[in-house]
Amino acid sequence: MADPILGAALHSVGALSSSSCYTPQKKTTLWSWEVYWVSQASFAWLVLPILGAFLTIPNYTDVLASCPKDAMLRTFALGAIYGVGGLTFGLGIRYIGFSLNYAIAVGISAGLGTIFPLIWNPNDGFVWLLDDKFSTGPGLVVLTGIVLSLVGIVFCGWAGALREKTQGDGPSKFTFKTGVPLAIVAGTLSAVFNFALLAGQPLEQAALDAGASDLLKMNAIYPFSNGGAFLVNFVWCVFLMRRNRTGSQLVRLPAKGTRTLSFYYLMALLSGTFWYFQFFFYGMGHANMGESYGFTSWGLHMAMLILFSNIFGTVFREWEGADKLPKRILHVGMLIIVASTLIITYGNYLGEQG
Repeated sequence: MADPILGAALHSVGALSSSSCYTPQKKTTLWSWEVYWVSQASFAWLVLPILGAFLTIPNYTDVLASCPKDAMLRTFALGAIYGVGGLTFGLGIRYIGFSLNYAIAVGISAGLGTIFPLIWNPNDGFVWLLDDKFSTGPGLVVLTGIVLSLVGIVFCGWAGALREKTQGDGPSKFTFKTGVPLAIVAGTLSAVFNFALLAGQPLEQAALDAGASDLLKMNAIYPFSNGGAFLVNFVWCVFLMRRNRTGSQLVRLPAKGTRTLSFYYLMALLSGTFWYFQFFFYGMGHANMGESYGFTSWGLHMAMLILFSNIFGTVFREWEGADKLPKRILHVGMLIIVASTLIITYGNYLGEQG
């Protein structure tokens, strides 16, 4: 039986892991961005998803043989679109700063990735489930939590934008005409990852038929959803390495330092593992959210990403020197997200009680 409280806890572990995945990057100062990115992405989106599938899905090769090929292709293609969203997100930071870009992109991703599958999904086409899901008591509770989570994300983004301006660590010139559209595109394309997971449901079913645990069935999807994202990022990083002539950093560091090349790859592995754990625990959390309101997993996870990323920012003293107003707005936003998480979890619990 589903346990939404356990599901929310597992989602929080995944979000916590994702929020910490950039920490090892601080130790790889001699690597260019593209070399670090392709190294950690190789683990997060390629090696670990494949390894995780073979370790947790019984007879995974037989699962692949029994699954419709078009489901695999759709999942891979939608994952590639998600990969484009990640690259667009990085570009948007140059124009409007990390916090505002993060809030806009994740806020849009949370909203679209949660609500739009109730209107259309890649397996069934057009569906209209909004009335069915939100016309009941538990549904109204869940809807309240979703709206609150978006409000909390807005508050955190607002606080971050104010902090960047007062501390001077944002872009030298905020270019909203360019940055905001990029953030909107990034959020929209990032939400497509949830559609990749929906497209991969035949893989889940084949895994269950092969004896996989309900908690781990989503691991059957990740080699395709994450593989598509990896391909896009790999191509882009290779382009950057050729343009910037940084490809040699893969085999030797550009300057002498206190760390060896193997240490850099260890940091890439650590970062990639943290990022992969986001997907691993997302699957287990989603399995526990229940059938009635399991669609809330995406929005819940996005809100927790914002919450934990700001907690890490506070721990690493990114808010030192910021004015009191941004800090107060941040704290309000974080409290709203915590409240929204509890409300969404409670709504799922009520839905499971029937």
